Amino acid sequence: MPGPADSRLKTTEFGKWKKAAGELAQSQASMTHARRDELRKALIELDKLFRKAPPSVYKAYRNLSERRLEESARSFGDSVGEGRLLWSVSEETPEQVAVSLGGLIRAIDRVLLERRSQWPIASGEWRLEALGCWFIPRQGVSAGRPARRSQAYSKRGLLFHRILPTFIDGYAVEVVDSRTLHSAAQDPTNWKMGACLFEALKLEAEFATVDGDKRFIVSGVDAPAAGNAVLLQMANALQENCIAIVWPELTVPPGLREKIVKFIRERDVADPLEPPEIVIPGTWHEVAGKEIVNRARIYDGYGEERLVYDKIAPYADDDWGIENITAGERMCVLATEGALIGVAICLDFCDVCDTPFRDLDVDVMLVPSMGNDRTMQGHQTTASQVEVKFGTRSFVVQHPTHNRYGDGRLGTILPLLKEPNAVSARELGQKTVWTAYKWGR
Repeated sequence: MPGPADSRLKTTEFGKWKKAAGELAQSQASMTHARRDELRKALIELDKLFRKAPPSVYKAYRNLSERRLEESARSFGDSVGEGRLLWSVSEETPEQVAVSLGGLIRAIDRVLLERRSQWPIASGEWRLEALGCWFIPRQGVSAGRPARRSQAYSKRGLLFHRILPTFIDGYAVEVVDSRTLHSAAQDPTNWKMGACLFEALKLEAEFATVDGDKRFIVSGVDAPAAGNAVLLQMANALQENCIAIVWPELTVPPGLREKIVKFIRERDVADPLEPPEIVIPGTWHEVAGKEIVNRARIYDGYGEERLVYDKIAPYADDDWGIENITAGERMCVLATEGALIGVAICLDFCDVCDTPFRDLDVDVMLVPSMGNDRTMQGHQTTASQVEVKFGTRSFVVQHPTHNRYGDGRLGTILPLLKEPNAVSARELGQKTVWTAYKWGR
């Protein structure tokens, strides 16, 4: 017998949302023999609808077992396969809605996967401007985020495709197809990440006053052993079969970066060791037109530049002042076989300022950084937030600022931990110029 809580639902947020859902269901019911583009559009509409669902639906979805979701998906399988979308939420409770809508979304997701040979989606078709999103086929269920009960829709709603907005908080999202033939590419849980640091590195800065504020850019580094260090690091990365190698923020000037890239490009083609999939030689303050940016250049394992990313959130402290850069305006994602990989720089991925990366659904974040233990704690907090929301694992390689550590650390590394806040920043210290990190359990 309906109680007071049930009657209230009919006039509150859930009731309003169900009305919008009913309008979408009516619109989609008119489709017959829907093919790739119609099903893709329908899936995007349903995903958008679910993400706007009230908390009662979200909570119900978290409690659902995978068995119930898959049973619901199978019940829609035949009709979706025939290109018909017949569904309704008019008389259903939040739990029934979660089962029904969650199953329908899974069914369309699977049909688009099963017919990919007939209905391929090339990388040039991923961006759907009219729908305001990227629709990215994946090679299969992400090994790094297996679906199970107690996970939110954002973690397990779609298994075989990923939908990213074209803009997050006003920042454009760019996705670059970066598939390789690396033997570990398909399964991120087999990945190794290389963290590269330097001994006795000293920053050289230029200062200016703008609008009464002290500002700085890094113009050089004094690091006598850096040239030999990068050759050692690259050799170790090949021996360890690392899929990605990252240096810290503002530690690799252009000349040193070219040495790294040259090493990759001039490798013997007969060398049986696999090149890495992603190489991020830190960042540098570069001139871009009439502006200065803090730029990361991202390369593949053959030395080809895949994308550039400009830092969004400038650094500031009472000693050096404000980082004198123009903030970046876009977020970048690499789409490899096994994972979607985001790139951020230091404070872009830190709780000390609001960050759009909290809403970027990727499998892995790579973050060159420079800071202190408080900065790393901010990285850990943000990494925890995106792990809970999306299952994202984060790899942060941090060099200390102009104040060095007093405990022998060369830097601090956040490896690919499932619980990034489970260890202290001090425990994350690295005392060598090179270490490879496995996927954290």
